[in-house]
Formats: sequence, structure tokens, C-alpha cells
Amino acid sequence: MDFSTYGVEEIKNTSGDTEELRFKIKGIMGIGKKGKTIIVVFISIIALFFSCFIIYLLPVFLFLILIILNNKTIFVTKESFLVKNSIPIFPKQEISILNLERMEVKRTESHKTNKNGTTISANFELYAIFKNKPAKKIFSSMNFALVDQLDKKIEKFLNIKDTSNKDQLDRIKKTNYQNKLESEYKKNIQLKQGGAPTQETITKKKNLKVDKPSRSFPFTVSSNLVNLKITHFYSKSGGSGFIMLLAGSVFTAIGTYIPFSKGDEPPFAIIFALIGFPILISGLSNLFNKRYINVSQSKISYHTKPISFRKEKEILKSHIKNIEVDYSGQRNNGIRSYNVFVITKDGKKYKLIKNVFNELALKDLANEIIQQMNL
Repeated sequence: MDFSTYGVEEIKNTSGDTEELRFKIKGIMGIGKKGKTIIVVFISIIALFFSCFIIYLLPVFLFLILIILNNKTIFVTKESFLVKNSIPIFPKQEISILNLERMEVKRTESHKTNKNGTTISANFELYAIFKNKPAKKIFSSMNFALVDQLDKKIEKFLNIKDTSNKDQLDRIKKTNYQNKLESEYKKNIQLKQGGAPTQETITKKKNLKVDKPSRSFPFTVSSNLVNLKITHFYSKSGGSGFIMLLAGSVFTAIGTYIPFSKGDEPPFAIIFALIGFPILISGLSNLFNKRYINVSQSKISYHTKPISFRKEKEILKSHIKNIEVDYSGQRNNGIRSYNVFVITKDGKKYKLIKNVFNELALKDLANEIIQQMNL
């Protein structure tokens, strides 16, 4: 990463060793001079308008402009962190690094819900963690890679070895919800591999509801020492089967009736049938199809009935690299759906299960397959 692009400087002594780091932060909004100028002009116009009616609001607008114009510079030395402001009315802050344990990046999120779902905006804050006093925030940015690299750069400068840096970047890139899901999933795996009693394992693995198919868990699952059998009910996934069936029926009926009627209707009406028939078949398959998956210690085989143009598929264990759960790219009322893929050693992906809303249940199910095949 080119740190100079982000206003980061290394101050070296005559011997060529780094004796100080400087981080120049362009105001609390982190925007450039052009952006600041536009915002300041806009606020100034609003301030002049309101001051004609409510004069005591002028100091508030003035203070807001000063905050936007202010630049911070963070000086990191072997003794302290020093934060200075370009506007003198804002005080400087000095933090001693005595008993500094390490640096850490924390992800903070804000959620906004609208008719299209929930959007998440994230900010990344760099904290100094001490052994005997509360943590202190040093820096923040919306660029997670920059904050992660600054963490490592400061620790390298201060000769701090931090084992948490190994997976930090991967962790802060993901949402807090994703990290929570993965943490719960790892606990489930540890419980499974720890040899806990069968009943206790079943009780704690609450994501696998094998008794009755539902929208959250559209499967039946049965297993023995030889086979793991999974039946996926398409009618419980996605929820668009009836709508597609209705739309396909209407288009197909129009496209087939009009050309054969006695009137002089245009011949291109048959296009309705060409569009509607595939939608009709897709709607029927989503309502009535079931996928039957059989997992043995040597292979995975699966087929779909009653409406399918594909023969039974068989994948040998020797060809399988991994079983993965991934976002399907589709949403229903803002809720994500997920697929289970079989990844082969030659890089191919086979969609084993599609459009299921319960990500944790799918991860547990994928883990059951992995355990059954001893992958």
C-alpha cells in the first residue's frame, strides 16, 4: 500500500532508521480540499439565510465549518501518540504508550432499513490496547485495508508482536452478523468433533430441524452408518413457484389461443407462448419438485423428480475438494438465500442445494455431509 497517498509519512534520522510516524487526517469527514470547499460554501449559504431570522444559530454553523476545515495529524513516537489539530481552538491530545500491549482494529456498523432491505455502512477504528487502563481510539477511516495496515505499521515501528493480526483483515471485512454466524458454526463443529454424547449434540445443534420441513429448513434428513439421505422440498424454498405458474399459464394461454383463433390477430402473438411455457415449467418444478441426495462414504449422488431433464448426478469422493455454502445472489423481501456447492479438485462447482434462507442450517447440513464422507 502506498501510504503517502493517504498522508502517512515516515520521519527518519541520519542513520536511516524511522524515529516517527505521522498520519495526516483530512478532517473528520476524510474528504479532500475540493470537497471541503463545496461543503463549506453550501453551509455558509444556509447560515447566511438562517441568520437573517435566527441570529443565535450563526455560532453553531461557524463551529460546524471549523470542524470540517480542521485537519488532524497523529504523531507516533517511541514514547507517545500525539494528536494535533490545525485549528488552534481544538485541543491537542497526548497518549503515553507506557504499558501499551498492542493495536487493534474494531468495526462499527450503522444499519438503515428501507423497502429494498437493510443496508450496512461500516467505519473502522484503530485502538491502542493497554494492560492497565482503558483502550484509546487513535484513528478511524472507512478504508478497512488502510486501518489494518496502519495497525501493523505502528506495531512494527514499536516492536510489538501481535498474533491477532493474522486473521484481522479477513474478520473486519465481514459484517458483525457474518462473524457471529461463523463463530457459532465453529462451535457446532467443535462440539461434533469433541465426541459429545449423541443426545447432547442433537440438542445443541438447533439449526438442524430434521423432524418436519419448513420454510426455514426445507429438508428431511435421515442418516445411518452407511448413508446420509437428504430430501430438499423446492416448494418450501424461494416462494415464487405459484406466481411463476400463474404468469406462465397466462402467457402460454394467450400465445396458443390467439394464433388459432378466427380473427386477424398478428402472428407474433406466438412469442407469448415461447416466453410463457418455460416460466410455466419453472413454476411447476418449484411447486412439485424434490431433490433426493444420497451421501455415502465414497460418493454423493443426487437427482430431481418429478420434473427434470437431467439424469442422476454422481460425484466421487476422490474428486471432491470441499462442500461450501455461499450466497445465491437472490433475495426474497430483502432476505438472502444461500446455495450449497460441491467443489471438485479441478475447480468445478456443482449446485447441490439452492435458494435456502437459513444460512446456519445449511452450514450444519454441509458439515453433516463432510462428516459422513470424512472429507
